[in-house]
Amino acid sequence: MKIKLLKILLILGLISTANYANDLNLRGDGVSIEKDDSKFIIKRMHDEECRKINGADPKNIWSGNYANAKLPEKCVKKFVTTVGKITPMNINDKVKTVGEVEVIKFIEESQSNEDMLLIDARLPDWFLQMTIPTAENIPFTYFNKDKYPDDFYDVLEMVGVEEISEGKYDFSKAKKLLLFCNGPWCPQSTFAINNLIKIGFPQDKLLWYRGGMYSWKMLNLTTTSE
Repeated sequence: MKIKLLKILLILGLISTANYANDLNLRGDGVSIEKDDSKFIIKRMHDEECRKINGADPKNIWSGNYANAKLPEKCVKKFVTTVGKITPMNINDKVKTVGEVEVIKFIEESQSNEDMLLIDARLPDWFLQMTIPTAENIPFTYFNKDKYPDDFYDVLEMVGVEEISEGKYDFSKAKKLLLFCNGPWCPQSTFAINNLIKIGFPQDKLLWYRGGMYSWKMLNLTTTSE
């Protein structure tokens, strides 16, 4: 039984692509695990009331109170925990995943380096409500050349890339980018990053803040709004 569990954990550890994460049925049957004589199902816990929440509305996401009722309101963080799909820790083995300390260091360094850009890949409604200081809002949809060609070329200009001919790009002045969205359940920043990778953007110049706004808020770090 222990050998079987070890094999399962090894397989889960080796597979780290976004597609695999989306294939895990964590909102349904879950993942069955056995250890000794016990069986476990790893899944995201839902109730019917939570299922009614409209996850497309940012005002609906930052709610829910699991803290002691006697705590001061300003000390309590409120989050919805039932939306989206869980992303893996890494997009691939070349794009670096970073945490809050690295984000802050990136922001500090970018103050004197115009070739560094912090990108909030969420839609404008989310950005306007709350974002990380110094972040530029480039919605993930803009990274889709086929559907939004005009916006796509605006993105290229912002990130220091020039199209020299159809489908061929000059990355010699490409900026170092750090992208984020709402959190580990949000696919928007990974969508943007994967579209940059498709056109050949240097992956060593791409950073991903997987924790996004959820982790940023959970740690009570400074936010700004428009």
